[in-house]
Amino acid sequence: MPISSIIFDLGNVLVFFDQSKALRALANYVNPLTAMLLWARKEEFLKELRAEADLLETGRLSLAQFYSRLKGKIGLTIDLDGFQKIWNDIFSPNEPVLALAQQLSSHYPCYIFSNTNASHYEFVKAHYPALSFAKGWSVSHELGVMKPAHEFFERALAQHQLSPATSLFIDDLEPNVAAARSVGLDAIHYQSPSQLLSELGSRGITAP
Repeated sequence: MPISSIIFDLGNVLVFFDQSKALRALANYVNPLTAMLLWARKEEFLKELRAEADLLETGRLSLAQFYSRLKGKIGLTIDLDGFQKIWNDIFSPNEPVLALAQQLSSHYPCYIFSNTNASHYEFVKAHYPALSFAKGWSVSHELGVMKPAHEFFERALAQHQLSPATSLFIDDLEPNVAAARSVGLDAIHYQSPSQLLSELGSRGITAP
């Protein structure tokens, strides 16, 4: 069946994000020795933080609760407002894909399906007006479940009354792409703007 709607992932497809930037900034608000230890074991620390970040991204923790737990872990001396500014200052636009999405949206209803928390969701919508190409969003903190769970896709598709058989999903993570295909979506594993254009072209989808 021909594609009648296109669904984009947000992070590292439409906008890039760099969690290390937040860690570097937060290092100014902890004991210097703690900062050195955090940076030395950055990847390990991010993995430890993942479980609580998942609670945040499925709406089970508020940002204030997440901040409180992090403050207890590493002794942050910054207040919640300051933390939120640093927490949100990790994004940069993927200009070629944003431009492509805007062009495609003139011919296809386009949507964004993302694992994200309320703070990041509100921030990117306010700071990246190019994302207004999306006819609708489905986000994990509202759905209560994250990709690659099948429930995420089932709830997101139902939210917008989309048929998987006529929808195309684009994501940078292979597990999410595999999960999308398993529920009946056509899916592209995004790797670069040129590769995305090629994959779209092979499906007869070209930007006007």
